[in-house]
Amino acid sequence: MTLSFVELDTIVEGGLPNSAKQYGAWWANKASSQPHARFWLDAGRRASPDFKAKHTVFTLDGSVDASELAAAVVDESTPEALTEYVESSLSLERDLEDQILNHLEVLEPGLTLISRQESNDVGRLDLLARDSDGRTVIIELKAGEAKDSSIGQIARYMGWYARQDGKPPRAILVASGFSEPVRYAAMAIPGLKLVTYRVQFAFDEATI
Repeated sequence: MTLSFVELDTIVEGGLPNSAKQYGAWWANKASSQPHARFWLDAGRRASPDFKAKHTVFTLDGSVDASELAAAVVDESTPEALTEYVESSLSLERDLEDQILNHLEVLEPGLTLISRQESNDVGRLDLLARDSDGRTVIIELKAGEAKDSSIGQIARYMGWYARQDGKPPRAILVASGFSEPVRYAAMAIPGLKLVTYRVQFAFDEATI
């Protein structure tokens, strides 16, 4: 869905603020830093502004490919190598999410999916599930090695669901690896499990 800034002026109460017409940060797809983003995130869409064309594209999460998602992170001034890295990371994370969805029992027996790309007041988590005991399980996926910020993100989600449900949830953080400092931080969060993934290649001769 594409809406021009003029159209958005008539939709948004009080009109679209000037900052929305000049700065990409206003359109950040993070309800934690930009509360107004919750309105399009709750509708299952991501916003990508085009200041030259003076419009914003709201794309359904399920139809967004890596290059479109990367467009919200990089711009024309970004070095090509960094652009390719961002696109490949986003693509890997999406593939990892699809793989886990199709084989949820491999991650942990007894898990059942509740939702994908769940939005709440503190952000947007990758997968929400329920374990065999009926306990809420938050699943976050990271392409590459997990950073310190990943632990903070998980803690934020766990705190929010603990308040909503009245009981603490569990969480699983999936990444290619975890540094020692990240492991120390994870030890301080009850109910958090760290899981590593490996990417394997298989080759078959194609029929001519």
